[in-house]
Amino acid sequence: MAIEGPIKELSLMDLFQLLAMSRKSGILTLDCTTNVGQVYFSSGNIVRALLQSGQEPLGQLMLKAGKINHQKVDQLLKAQSGQPRRQLFGTLAVEQGAVSKAAALDLLKAQIHDVVFQIMGWEEGYFRFEDMEIDPDPGLGFMAVTENVMMEVSRRLDEWSKIRSKLPDLETVLALAPATDVAATKLDLNPDEWLILANIDGRKSARQVIDSAGGGEFEMAKVIYGLIATGLVRIHAGKPPMTMAVQEARPDPVRAAQDRLQSGDIEQAIEILTGVLKDDPGSSLAHLFLAEAYYQAESYDEAIMEYKLASKGQEENPDVNYSLGFAYARIGRLELAVERWEKFLQYLPSDRKADRVRALVGLAVKWATGLEDKDPIRNLAQPPDAAPSAHIGPVPELSPEVKSWLEKMKKGRSKPGA
Repeated sequence: MAIEGPIKELSLMDLFQLLAMSRKSGILTLDCTTNVGQVYFSSGNIVRALLQSGQEPLGQLMLKAGKINHQKVDQLLKAQSGQPRRQLFGTLAVEQGAVSKAAALDLLKAQIHDVVFQIMGWEEGYFRFEDMEIDPDPGLGFMAVTENVMMEVSRRLDEWSKIRSKLPDLETVLALAPATDVAATKLDLNPDEWLILANIDGRKSARQVIDSAGGGEFEMAKVIYGLIATGLVRIHAGKPPMTMAVQEARPDPVRAAQDRLQSGDIEQAIEILTGVLKDDPGSSLAHLFLAEAYYQAESYDEAIMEYKLASKGQEENPDVNYSLGFAYARIGRLELAVERWEKFLQYLPSDRKADRVRALVGLAVKWATGLEDKDPIRNLAQPPDAAPSAHIGPVPELSPEVKSWLEKMKKGRSKPGA
């Protein structure tokens, strides 16, 4: 049973605490119209948190922390994209000896703190929690205690209110203090402060300075706050100037990725579409074809997320509901598959695919009903209901179709991460 509603009607802090206290497992999707976030819960703890835009990839965090170099990040990303079932970046980095397990776990925790902190600032939008079994990453077994995450986020929110007393808006343009003021100040700065100062030019907003410096929004905003408090940086009136650039027409990368997908080059399609979404995270079409690519690569969890991002929270999108039904069925969540297929049938009851979907819904219901009809186990001391007959002939051989299906299932279970 899904839990859903407008964000403004329920404190997100209360929602997270409710999921933690109830020891819920599933995916919480939040859509604030300008961004989409997903938080994965396992028995009330957070195992993964993602943002459609504004999230630093784990590889970038490792790079900034000095745990890894650019060359190794590129090698790991290439190895990850070449896997039939993609490992999480942290697991792959530890397996290949690029970072220690302890360092990877610390950075994963920091990433979750950053994502949840951003989500907690959302006041408008919609949330939906879907129950499903979520296991920690088998490689690292990472899990963040939700109560501890909430304590850290609460601390940051308190600090953020202090930061806003001197930096009320990240869109505000920053400028360096006059040279005479700087000369009167004893400069004893850390690397982050020097990095911020190097990117202030009197035209960039605080957000643009943070993006150029490459740090986390909260931590770098604290640095800017300190520089303003010491008089080294001043708030410049006005907004950053708008620039217009004339670009030459170029081939549509989404169409190119679609062609790759149709020709069976799934890895290249994923690479192209990931690049598109890095530049334009709001591209519904890119999310849709990336979901299709992940589905064909049998990375069904990733496919589910991309299908949801493609619909931008619009539950009535029949094509997305149709595809989500298959993706949920692939991971064994028949109740969620039926829910999505029924939404598809609600909007497109006469579609050419409708009869096939109705048949799948019927099969899923029969399967669930059959599971509920299990007889209780008998006392092993009692004789079986029907003794085997001495005249039973050989067991009939399985048909080629059944053998083929069983073989395919075995191969699927033997894949890494399956």
